[in-house]
Amino acid sequence: MGIVAALLPNPARLFRLRAAIRGRHAVEACADWAAVTRLCEEQPVHLAVLDVFSSGSMSLEPLRQLKRRFPRLSTVVYVDASAERAHDLFDAGRSGVDGLIVADRDDDPRAMALILEQAEARGVAAQLRTAMGQWRPLVRDAVLIAVTRAHERLTTDAVTRTLSVSRRILARQLADAGLPTPQRLLTWGRLIVAGHLLEDTERSADGVAYALHFPSGSAFRNTCQRYLKATPSEIRANGGAGWVINRFLTPESHEGLPDEEQDEVAA
Repeated sequence: MGIVAALLPNPARLFRLRAAIRGRHAVEACADWAAVTRLCEEQPVHLAVLDVFSSGSMSLEPLRQLKRRFPRLSTVVYVDASAERAHDLFDAGRSGVDGLIVADRDDDPRAMALILEQAEARGVAAQLRTAMGQWRPLVRDAVLIAVTRAHERLTTDAVTRTLSVSRRILARQLADAGLPTPQRLLTWGRLIVAGHLLEDTERSADGVAYALHFPSGSAFRNTCQRYLKATPSEIRANGGAGWVINRFLTPESHEGLPDEEQDEVAA
């Protein structure tokens, strides 16, 4: 079970966060930024949910320091979003925040759970940073979309529209980087995030399949076997997301599947 650090002075918001987590992780309430830092130093904290206005005015320097010290920590800001705070929240986004929860709009348990999972996916993408430095901007953006939007029912057409590029150009640049076709890239994005979700021993393979919109648990298991030659349990035992990323970055892993394969996950 992982740990979520919560800097949320408002008790009702702390309660809503715990309802969204549903016992999958331990939520540890922190009184201030120093307590958040200590918790991250002493415990396996993977996510921090923060009210950056907890001291009255916005505190961004503690957030920046937290991101510098713990680069794999996913951070979500949970605040009131008044018009007066619009510029402050824009600055928070530039500080590397992975998600935003607007109080009384995004904080029913189901909506909040989705935001938290998407934020964690953005944190997983940070593990690709070393490899991404060698790629062209288009390739880097395509990989980031595949990972950070793995919870959506993305299609290749949606990706190419987002990138304002043709499928042919995207496929060529991916191939030049030793990466798979656009269709398979979307599947790899889901598998990378699935690897991260499987690091949580409380999650079942069927639960991961549901979170990532696989048609069924068996479809998810079949995709794991085709792409990774491993079961979900083996992915978990091998290290989760880090292991899947290493396989993704190995060109041999992209051989042996038809170029125009329509993966079960696209259903």
